[in-house]
Amino acid sequence: MPALGLASPLELLDELKRKVRALQQLQFQVLEIIGALQQQGAAETLGYKDLVEVFKHTLRWDPKVTRRKLKQAAALCPTMTPTGSLVEPVLPGIAAAMAEGALSEDHVDVLAEAMAELPAVAEEHLVRYALEHEPRSAKAFGKQLAYHLDQDGPEPKDPEPVQPRNILRRRRQGGRYQLFADLDLETGAKLDALLDPLAKPAPEDLRYAPEREGDAFCEIVDLALRADQHRIHGGERVQLTVTVDYDKLRAAIGTARLDNGDHLPMNQVRKIACDSGVIPMLLGSRSQIHDVGRKTRALNSGLRRMLVARDQGCAFPGCTRPPSHCEAHHIHHWANGGPTNLNNLVLLCRRHHDLVHHSDWQIQMIGGLPVFRPPAFIDPQRRPRNNQLHRPHDVREPEPITPLGRVNRVPLHA
Repeated sequence: MPALGLASPLELLDELKRKVRALQQLQFQVLEIIGALQQQGAAETLGYKDLVEVFKHTLRWDPKVTRRKLKQAAALCPTMTPTGSLVEPVLPGIAAAMAEGALSEDHVDVLAEAMAELPAVAEEHLVRYALEHEPRSAKAFGKQLAYHLDQDGPEPKDPEPVQPRNILRRRRQGGRYQLFADLDLETGAKLDALLDPLAKPAPEDLRYAPEREGDAFCEIVDLALRADQHRIHGGERVQLTVTVDYDKLRAAIGTARLDNGDHLPMNQVRKIACDSGVIPMLLGSRSQIHDVGRKTRALNSGLRRMLVARDQGCAFPGCTRPPSHCEAHHIHHWANGGPTNLNNLVLLCRRHHDLVHHSDWQIQMIGGLPVFRPPAFIDPQRRPRNNQLHRPHDVREPEPITPLGRVNRVPLHA
């Protein structure tokens, strides 16, 4: 083919069709690899909960991209039984067409959605149509097929019998604790009011809604157990923590930082102090919080306030979880001699707390701040990372990363 600038429109279109076909073949090969990783339980082997988070760290894919590909791989890739027998794909016709580069990922999505309502014999008709039409038209064709196969629609269901009020069932099964609740609307609304703020997805959140709500319920249980009377926030009665740089405090200029990351001018802080309890947090000349060692495993309220003021939420790189959703993690485990002080503690949300306990992520303290080193399969050089999202804008950066000889490396599985 001549240079692009010298090629005719027909030559360019032919070349574009070849490239797109090759791209769609590569996309199918990607799905085959993803399917194999899922079959092998690769995420659990690497210490991760699922491939969504693995691909977030290795390929920098958004969760929605990974979930889409996992769904496609489950429909188009063969599986292996525990005895070693090969099971054909759920949608073999669509898989074959994509393997040849004849169908796009968008085609696969609409065809798989249509086949969820159609018998297996309809797949051949759907594929034949999709080979000549764009995904939107193929979706409409699938709806037509479903209508012609079942013009009467589903049979009407009998009305559900009225259930008694406020039922809670609990049981332990398979190492899990299972709950079922049937509550009146008023109690349900109160539960929603507690769950919704905690279950709200963050931009990098990898969990489906049921998992977010389950974790939110666990957080409510944790908060209730740690509560001092009824007004709780991160295990303490509701308080306002204000972090002030000493030089700015002395000069009465600039802003103070609240424990949720917001910045307020000094005069506004004084106004809030009229009807709120204000806890001052004094920073040293290098913007480091003064440490107070503890000989016990549990954190008291003062030490937790200092931990919140330093980390400002989950310290894991890229996480946006606020302090009230976080737990204190001993970098060097207390049972193995690790102290309960600021230099050995880091705030982690429940999800990332689990991750650092089950994977090869390492945590170090450098310049008084927690730094994370990823597993080698994410970065062979294991270069250090920190969470820039919780860093205050008016506090100076920590010292540059020093050679490993000057860093106190701490084993992960403490």
